[in-house]
Amino acid sequence: MMRPIRFPVRFLKATKQLSLVFALSAMGVITAQAAGEAMGRARAGAVTDSAGHVRIPIQVKKDLKIVYQVSDDKLKGESGRALVYAKKLLDTYNANDVPDEEIDLHLVFHGDAIKALVNDSTRKRLKAEGAAGNPNKSLIKELNKRGVSIELCESTMEQKEVKSTDLVDGVATVRGAFPRIINLQHLGYAYIKFE
Repeated sequence: MMRPIRFPVRFLKATKQLSLVFALSAMGVITAQAAGEAMGRARAGAVTDSAGHVRIPIQVKKDLKIVYQVSDDKLKGESGRALVYAKKLLDTYNANDVPDEEIDLHLVFHGDAIKALVNDSTRKRLKAEGAAGNPNKSLIKELNKRGVSIELCESTMEQKEVKSTDLVDGVATVRGAFPRIINLQHLGYAYIKFE
């Protein structure tokens, strides 16, 4: 009987791709040479400065598919931080010669994150953090213009007694956040849980 292979926690916390490469190598599924080649591809185009710091550039610049799971309404500055970081992600790609048209970004909101997407009176009723008005309206509008799909779970809406007329402009609804995220993952979207 084979004994299970146990990997140290630090090993398991490495990036998923490299962890998989290492695990397959350790189990003898792929050779150490193949593992080394895979790691080399992950560092392709890396530049080392005079202090020995390695900077790995953005490698994938076309057909990027990303889904964020957003479950809170915490603010960063005056806007919802999930929305702020979504904008920052787009800006980072743009600064690295990746236009918005190459990025298919979905933000799937559920739970307390609903507060980020509702009108002023509903936001007040839900006791949202910050000002009485919704500080996210202009950022939602900007992200929509840049092609970002902002989606809200209908189950959360039912639980919080929020109607579609309570939502700010630019928000689509999905039957369930988790089925939507699972669907997008099956379609090849990179998953980011926003916490």
